[in-house]
Amino acid sequence: MIGAEPIVHPPHALSVDVESTGWALALVAVYLGVFWCARTMFSSGGVRTTVRGIAWLGLGLTALVAIQRATSPTLLYWTLRPIDVGASPYGPFVNRNALASWLAMAVPLVIGFAMARSQSQGRSDHGVIPGTAIDSTQLWLAGAAILMTGGLLASMSRAGILGGGAGLIAFIVLSRKRLKGRAGVAWMVGGLGAMVMIATAYANLGSLAMRMRETTEQGEWGRPVIWHDTWRMVSDFPLTGIGAGAFQRAMLVYQEGSRLFFFNHAHNEYLQLLAEGGLLIAVPAAIAVLAAIVLMLQSMDADRSPIFWVRAGASCGVLAVAVQSIWDTGLRTPANGVLFAVIAAIALHDPRPADGRAGRSARSR
Repeated sequence: MIGAEPIVHPPHALSVDVESTGWALALVAVYLGVFWCARTMFSSGGVRTTVRGIAWLGLGLTALVAIQRATSPTLLYWTLRPIDVGASPYGPFVNRNALASWLAMAVPLVIGFAMARSQSQGRSDHGVIPGTAIDSTQLWLAGAAILMTGGLLASMSRAGILGGGAGLIAFIVLSRKRLKGRAGVAWMVGGLGAMVMIATAYANLGSLAMRMRETTEQGEWGRPVIWHDTWRMVSDFPLTGIGAGAFQRAMLVYQEGSRLFFFNHAHNEYLQLLAEGGLLIAVPAAIAVLAAIVLMLQSMDADRSPIFWVRAGASCGVLAVAVQSIWDTGLRTPANGVLFAVIAAIALHDPRPADGRAGRSARSR
């Protein structure tokens, strides 16, 4: 209408849940801070000490989960009831998938540490060979890797087990460059195969087979349904998304099926990132991931020290959780995000020995 005043729309936040977005951004800032601090620290040493600590944490975590699941399967630390109705805690984690993310990242790292120790002691480029003594530390590392693998299988997390398997296969592929001849590859494959076989003693193979078979089944609460509803969200907000951390509130509108169960995550980290951040976040994130992959490969290729094996284990841990993220969003659990930041720092750190003492620093790493 001529003479009418123009309609002025007040400014509004690029999020449907401003408070959750604030918490999500703060958590991302913490992850980045941990990564940069760890990477700087590892430049002058501390890699072996850190991995040793992760191995001890893995042992303690596996034991805690086994005891808690046997004595109090519905409570965190035997006293706290999860906020989510129907949650099934696994030790300090509120669900099986979060536990599986942690273990899938840690297992290749511990294996890499065992290989680094073997090479640094001058035994063999392809690990321990028949007739060679194995020290107590290597036995402990092997036991830790077996128990953590058993914990991963016992979690019954399909995505976590697939991610962990991808990480172990990638470790074999990456290590071929440093193994001498087919014998080295054979020992590597045999050792990892034996580790997995022993670890199956801690899992219910019948229940695990049923869980794996359910992967192909589709129901009203299956992942295809969740992804369909999430894609509608992406289509409505393709550029900026609905806001970091706002998925749960937005799904109140977009969930079309039964509300007996509520979708609080997209069960696909990449799809949820696109839904929450749109192309504004997804494109820079994709560029950063590609750059990190190139740098990890370059760092492993340039590293001629025993730390190569730890780098390879860390890189395979990153790959394991990346594969799991096709079906889950485990990295949104703070403990998993922090571990991811630490292993990424191990894979990408640039050693700069202080005061020119290269040999001493290389041994201390």
